[in-house]
Amino acid sequence: MSDPYAEWLAFAQNVALAAGQIETRYFRRSHARRKADGTLITEADEQANALIVEQLHTQFPDHAILSEEGNTFYDPSSRYTWVIDPLDGTTNFARGMIIWGVSIALLDSGDPIVGVLHFPLLHETFCAVRGESAFCNDELLELDAEATIDNQQIITLCTRSRRRFQIDTPLKTRMLGSAAYHLLSVATGAALGGVECTPKVWDLAAAYLVLTEAGGVVTYVDGAPVFPLPPTPRDYVADARAVVAAGSPQILAQLQQSIRPLA
Repeated sequence: MSDPYAEWLAFAQNVALAAGQIETRYFRRSHARRKADGTLITEADEQANALIVEQLHTQFPDHAILSEEGNTFYDPSSRYTWVIDPLDGTTNFARGMIIWGVSIALLDSGDPIVGVLHFPLLHETFCAVRGESAFCNDELLELDAEATIDNQQIITLCTRSRRRFQIDTPLKTRMLGSAAYHLLSVATGAALGGVECTPKVWDLAAAYLVLTEAGGVVTYVDGAPVFPLPPTPRDYVADARAVVAAGSPQILAQLQQSIRPLA
């Protein structure tokens, strides 16, 4: 791996681990409150975000930052933008469930090039560099391009998926409470596909890179590409469109055909 990719990856791994340590100390000891958009936030989100942002400003002062718990405005005039979800799965975290983690990605002109996700209580750290494959705990992720849909395979859904779409598939449903982990479940082959109704860019950026580097695909439900981000200034706090993820283009095509919006 060539510099500066190695430097960016090492930084993201180190800061994700440090943020995860903070969150672990707060787990089952943190009070949750509602934000203006109705989602939850805890002291762990805030403390982890503060750590990551401080480290980024110190290490890469010329890079922009886009964070769920901070600046949500994307400025395409900055070539490099770090996209942070300091605690993906906050509802799980607040209710004492263990599927939650830190998501950090670096965009180059709106396209993910480095991604790290750390799930402390699952003891799983995922990382990917564009063109350099994807890994979970140093194990190479390679999806089975010959996998097929049947009733002993899994699809991950968010809580809104069945309310917004009719999804006609024999796949068994799992709802894990973390948009990023749903995509990662496809990246590991645990699930063949997934549908997320309202993910934000910070939910997707790092997990998107891991999944695509593992051989999977992610698009908006209508087939439009998720990345790169459009080269226009935008506040992403209210920007959420349904995506479908799959372990191969063939499975993606089948899932797209099975999804119908509900009236």
